[in-house]
Amino acid sequence: MPPTDTRHRTTWGTRFRFLVRAAGLAGVFAAAVGAALYAAAFPPFGAWDLPTLRAAADGGHGSFARAAALTLGGGAVAAVLALAVELLGGLFLLTGRRTATNTFTAVGVAAAVALLVFVNAYSFTHHARYDLTRDRKLTLPADLADRLRALRPDSPTTIVVLQSHNLFGTLQKKRDSFTKAAEDKVTEKVKDLVDLFRELGPRFRVEVLDTEAYGNKRRLAALTAGAPELKAAIDAAPEDSIFFHANGRVQRLSFNEFLQLDRTASEPTEDGERDNLVLLPQGVERFARRVLAVQERRPKVAVCVVHELLTTAYPEGRGKTYTTAGLKDALTAHGFDVVDIVLKRNWGAARSLDDLKPAADTRAESALDRLDGELAAAAIKSSRARRQQKALEDRKAAFDKVKDQPWEKRRAVYETYYRGPVTEADEADILDNLARGTRQAEQMAKEAADERKTAAAKLEEALRDERSTEDRRVADARAKFAQKLADVDLVIVPRLTVEDATEGEGPVVEAAIHGLRREQAEVLRDYMASGKPVLACLGPVSGPDGPANDGPDEFERLLTERGVELGRETILFDGEARAIAARLGGDQFGGGVPTDIPPLALGSAAGPNPVADAARLTGRGVERALVLRPRAMRPVYVHEAWKGRTPFAAEFAFTAAEAWNEEQPFLQTDLRPTTGGRVVRAVTYVPQFEDTEKQNPKDPRVGTNRAERRGPFPVGVAVEAAPPAHWADQADLAPARAAALAVADPGFSGLVAAAVVGSEADQPKGKGNRLLVADGLPRVAALFAAGPGLGQVVAAVGVNDEANRPAGKAGRLVVLGSGNLFGGPRLDPAQEKLLLHTANWLTGRDDRLPRADLPAWQFPRVGMSEQDFYLWRYGTAAVLPLGVVFLGLVATMVRRLR
Repeated sequence: MPPTDTRHRTTWGTRFRFLVRAAGLAGVFAAAVGAALYAAAFPPFGAWDLPTLRAAADGGHGSFARAAALTLGGGAVAAVLALAVELLGGLFLLTGRRTATNTFTAVGVAAAVALLVFVNAYSFTHHARYDLTRDRKLTLPADLADRLRALRPDSPTTIVVLQSHNLFGTLQKKRDSFTKAAEDKVTEKVKDLVDLFRELGPRFRVEVLDTEAYGNKRRLAALTAGAPELKAAIDAAPEDSIFFHANGRVQRLSFNEFLQLDRTASEPTEDGERDNLVLLPQGVERFARRVLAVQERRPKVAVCVVHELLTTAYPEGRGKTYTTAGLKDALTAHGFDVVDIVLKRNWGAARSLDDLKPAADTRAESALDRLDGELAAAAIKSSRARRQQKALEDRKAAFDKVKDQPWEKRRAVYETYYRGPVTEADEADILDNLARGTRQAEQMAKEAADERKTAAAKLEEALRDERSTEDRRVADARAKFAQKLADVDLVIVPRLTVEDATEGEGPVVEAAIHGLRREQAEVLRDYMASGKPVLACLGPVSGPDGPANDGPDEFERLLTERGVELGRETILFDGEARAIAARLGGDQFGGGVPTDIPPLALGSAAGPNPVADAARLTGRGVERALVLRPRAMRPVYVHEAWKGRTPFAAEFAFTAAEAWNEEQPFLQTDLRPTTGGRVVRAVTYVPQFEDTEKQNPKDPRVGTNRAERRGPFPVGVAVEAAPPAHWADQADLAPARAAALAVADPGFSGLVAAAVVGSEADQPKGKGNRLLVADGLPRVAALFAAGPGLGQVVAAVGVNDEANRPAGKAGRLVVLGSGNLFGGPRLDPAQEKLLLHTANWLTGRDDRLPRADLPAWQFPRVGMSEQDFYLWRYGTAAVLPLGVVFLGLVATMVRRLR
């Protein structure tokens, strides 16, 4: 008996059902392809409203969009028709003989679908994650993961990924192909990383905000409801950032602190061999540690200045030359708290620098001192105005008394006041002038009274701050200063002196104004001796006649004892010399001569430096490196004996070679009479380069840093070493510290400390004479030299002095030879980055400095338009899988049809 044929009989009905089902599947596939094409035509997700679809089908958005819309529409119609035919066929089957069999099959299919849904739902909470990246770059270290899991789940941490589409903040606001590609890739990796925290449980809540996404404002409002500190941080973020928020505290991490673009390595070569996107990973640990640091106290920075105008909070509209408000804004935006300490008071009553009193006031306390002075000045002005008004009123009364008397009596009264002959023709002018003067005196008296009233009201308002009023009564400036520095993590000492040596005939602020008293310097010495950091931004000390003869102040002596040699000259550039020459030639605007200052060079051939390396690495990510062009700097050196005590190259910032060090950097003029009787302003001195060695080979400055010579000059140093041993033995060297001086000995290879010990030997002797003063102080050498051309005494460190041997806790110190490098109401991007890298290094936050020690990530770059990009995205994500399913179903139907 032949075998039974179990295949379906091929009839016109089965052929029709096959064609309908094939058309339906083709319609579904065509609709999917059309949807992908349509989404690519309107990136990133398409425009799915009916009017746009109709306009696209009619060709209103181009041929590509028309083809996509027609493919989508045709496929959808075919799928709907096939579905309708299947539904009608299903109704007939329900009344057929095989209803039970079909029902059983339907139940089986439903059970399979339910099992599939259950398995997928279960996998969302019961799954394993495998890091297949090289060196497991997206895996948290076990100890950090354990610490993160130990965080309290009842105090969750919110992680906010902010995509502001500004990868470099103020460094590069213009977006290009590099920044766009880097942002896309970094954003992808950041999202991969935050997924790690989602797996750590409910203690972490992750949100992604895209400033260009629809509904972003609504999401931001909902996210920051009840968290004003988070909203303030998000609003102030200058770049793409990640925020960590918990218990009212916020930490911010920029995308570049996680994965930084290396533009230099990404630039294609001329032969096209290198065309990869190169990103420098900064380590997953940095991300995780920022979460753990949410509850940590923000580092506190104290800016120590001598006047309220120099503080960080002074209004921009007044004293913009002096303010350091930009410094505070930059530090505050990056996780620092900044306070001001004003170190001098009595400015209103002072007639000389000796009248100023040492202080340690807050800005509010300094404002009280200023308001006291303003009120006193207003009272004096008001008193003078009243006296003048009273004198004119008395004169008018005397004139009125004799106005009907004969001329001889009136003349006698007039001459009493004017002390000279008066004619009757002068009487009208005398009375008119008196009336006008009386009105002016009344107006001046009224204005003076109003000014006094305003000053009194301001002072009364300021006195309502009880804290400032009480603190102001503390008379011990040393104890008060020490108390204010007790919780400070970084001290910044900016000293603005010269802003532009080619403008004006002297410094903006005299260097002597910044000088500190010994008790204030001792507080800073104790602060540094405890291992805490200091950033000193010291402008030149040159005046119109050169540096002052009284040498450095107490604070600069402290820096000297830590191995920092501060030059007494001002650095001038060749471009500035050309500008001065053009001015002398008669062109007040520089005669079109370029005066561009060459940029600073960061880094040294002597070895790496953490601050310079961080700045240069940051510059690799932007279109051009960080460019700093400060004017009017002073040289800053590290003594040879101290260079070996620092684990890196200490001198890290250098000027260009087109410069020289000038003791008298200002153009000087004087008023001179001419033969015609006029007085004109004549130039008496023009700064110009004069090589000391060529001018006088026997000059004692030859061979020292004080010799006038060509650049480059170091203008920035970083030191990490213990302070001198004698800082811990204050009583032993107290007499010597009373008045320390130092000089450069032309016959000695180094620089040695000199001390005044209270004897006649303290005074420098004649030219070339040397006198060694021991007097019971074996660790302090006194050496005085006054050779030809040696106009003043300079500070230095005794390299062979036992007292200067390092001892105690190592501390960090950065000294920059510019007082206005971080000055002004705003900092430019290069200034801000250098400040942040310096502050982070000084405060021990080395993990926030950019690094390049990890293997770089490289991604091939393929040139695609935005439309091509989304075609590949949707094609691989949706169309390709659906194509496989379509072919499989067609094959199945063909097999059943046979």
